[in-house]
Amino acid sequence: MIGVIADDVTGATDVAAALSRAGLRTLLSLTAALDGDRADMAADAIVIGLKTRSIPVAEAVAQSLDALAALRAAGAGQLYFKYCSTFDSTAEGNIGPVTEALAAELGAGLVVTTPAAPLHGRTVSRGRLFVGDVPLDETHMREHPVTPMRDSSVPRLLAPQVTGEVGLLPLDVVRAGAGAVREAVAAAEASGIAHLVADAVAEADLDTIAEAIDAAPLAAGSAGLIGALARRRPSVHGAASAPPAGRTAIIAGSCSRRTLEQIARFEETGAPSHRLRAGRDDTAERLAADALAWWDAQPDGASALIYSSSPAAERDAEFPGAGELYERTAGLVADGLAERGVQRFLIAGGETSGEVVRALGVGTAVVGEEAALGAPWIHDPRRELHLVLKSGNFGEPELFVEVAGAGS
Repeated sequence: MIGVIADDVTGATDVAAALSRAGLRTLLSLTAALDGDRADMAADAIVIGLKTRSIPVAEAVAQSLDALAALRAAGAGQLYFKYCSTFDSTAEGNIGPVTEALAAELGAGLVVTTPAAPLHGRTVSRGRLFVGDVPLDETHMREHPVTPMRDSSVPRLLAPQVTGEVGLLPLDVVRAGAGAVREAVAAAEASGIAHLVADAVAEADLDTIAEAIDAAPLAAGSAGLIGALARRRPSVHGAASAPPAGRTAIIAGSCSRRTLEQIARFEETGAPSHRLRAGRDDTAERLAADALAWWDAQPDGASALIYSSSPAAERDAEFPGAGELYERTAGLVADGLAERGVQRFLIAGGETSGEVVRALGVGTAVVGEEAALGAPWIHDPRRELHLVLKSGNFGEPELFVEVAGAGS
């Protein structure tokens, strides 16, 4: 069984989708304490989604090691650390420190790592990470408020975060085949390299790397490489399922361009939407109560959108702490909707998703079919909830409209 530790909630659903897409029955746990009866947890892969991307390094390492212990106890034989395909991190971490801690615990002398995910337009060439045709440091990620990415060289980004030496597995070696990659990995480890960043610009490149490291105890990267590793494993527990029809609540907190497009398309159809607008003296409880009162006034069975997302110019004008207030509000709204019998949720944004699943008490869920590439439905059988936890930039502009329509 494959065990995956992801550093945020939407990243966990992205990698769970890649595993499910490869035909593996996948469980997603949003806590390191894997719950449920062991007999009900038969799976080819388990993903644990943490919220460790930007917390203090020591806490991220401790939580990741707890997750590793849980996955090994559940029977995982190969482990993978999943981070964002835009390598979201600071000079201190947390990608490097977590990778090193996991490697030390597993006795892995060298870890092959790559953020390449060609299906999502992320490629690595000569160690440089590209988003589409644009180097990472020339994208919107350059001005990210928490993890500004001002270099596109993955080896240079990783080096300050780790104690071990960082090397590069170039594309010409990858294109020479799995045998050449195995030789390069062995030579790198013999020379003292602990982290080997792999070039990959196509799915076939990831397949070659996966063939070469198929027996490695640990690898790291985006959903791309683990998807290739998963394609090499047969499923023994069955395929993904679809959610039932029903009223859908869409809760959006991401301010990414794609989420804003999805909101605009939803509102253009005339579907009901409610924007959260906080003042300095507002509380999450009041904002949530207003949103729930608005929901209660909508026609029975109507899917609807509640959002705090806004363009950059409007966000800049908001008061300090507004983002955290909106996240708490999203959790309260989701919990209130679940109490009203809503079972289908689409949540947009990593921080918003993390708060919603915490508020709903979602534990271990079964990964179903994808609502959008990298954004699968997950089913929590304990509360009979079906959720899509969507990274802000994922999905086509019509996603909100399509999910709402499919639920009716």
